[in-house]
Amino acid sequence: MSVTVGAPVPFRTIGVAPLGPALGAEITGVDLQRPIVGQQADDLREALTRHLVLFFREQDVSEEQQLAVASVFGAPVSASLDPTEDLMFVTLEDGPDSPPQSDRWHTDVPFVREPPDVAVLSMRTAPPVGGDTLWVSLYGAYDSLSPVMQDVVRDLELELDLGPTADAIGRLYGEDQQRKVVESFKPVRQPLVRVHPVSGRPALYLCGAFMRGIAGMHPDESTALLEFLRAPLDDPNLQCRWRWREDDVAIWDERCTNHRGLSDHFPARRVVRRCLAGRGRPVGPPAASVP
Repeated sequence: MSVTVGAPVPFRTIGVAPLGPALGAEITGVDLQRPIVGQQADDLREALTRHLVLFFREQDVSEEQQLAVASVFGAPVSASLDPTEDLMFVTLEDGPDSPPQSDRWHTDVPFVREPPDVAVLSMRTAPPVGGDTLWVSLYGAYDSLSPVMQDVVRDLELELDLGPTADAIGRLYGEDQQRKVVESFKPVRQPLVRVHPVSGRPALYLCGAFMRGIAGMHPDESTALLEFLRAPLDDPNLQCRWRWREDDVAIWDERCTNHRGLSDHFPARRVVRRCLAGRGRPVGPPAASVP
């Protein structure tokens, strides 16, 4: 378990302007249309570890360039539930005929055995007003708990299912494909407290509407506890907010953040293109020692 000690080392090749104390930083001095290698790649990875979400203004990246950016943080991974399908990009379009679907706290694709580590999103069409995205620190959500409550939740597991993804598959690919995916899907369990493999910090691995409940609990117990644990997500001190411009890029760590795309731009059009990188099996805290 790695832990940062002492003052952070300054970045050598990039400018980093924090958006808030909990998470978020705007990055300058990087051209995402060009290869990112060597010290600059190291600096970006370290900036993501420190700030959880990175923002880049007005970087008009192609699909190939976006995948290259994602590759700095891990091998690009498919977002498809079909292991034979390489679905490297998901394009989400809001508009008069397609109301926004992401105005809820969530993390992406947590219902697979090895969820993605990092997401890279390019704003292809920004609405004239509204449509900001919020991120929240799941480290902060965990840290807000008392030591007693941290002990209560440390060994619990979440039961996850497809949640709203099942409806999305129906809209995009039709009822036959939706039925096929739903019938073949098996619920997945993940630790409620997830330890980050790089920072070594524990986070509440809250997964939004994909959470079917806490394994082994009665439904009413699970609902009550999850509602309590979700409450810190609405604390503005744990959040950052990004006001989009055309061609902005955001990179975030799926292992320790939630995000939500606000719907106040509706019915204006908003189009985003997202890809994912890296994957790993979530790991909980070590077993508590018995006195």
